[in-house]
Amino acid sequence: MSEIVTSRFVTTGMHCPSCAALIQMTVEDLPGVESVRSDYPTGITEVRHDAALASDAAIIAEIVKVGYGAELADPA
Repeated sequence: MSEIVTSRFVTTGMHCPSCAALIQMTVEDLPGVESVRSDYPTGITEVRHDAALASDAAIIAEIVKVGYGAELADPA
């Protein structure tokens, strides 16, 4: 059975809404991703995803692939 989780990533290098939109469009294309919200003022990208299909590492790799830094945020 799939587990839907929400992961938060500290995302560096975003300077404008277009940066956030690029990250959102890229990560949304991963299998298992339900939603993405990237906020450039706070540098946080929040992803709701099926943990079995889209791992945190795969999400980070996609963010890095389009030119931004990313690491898993500390739990709130």
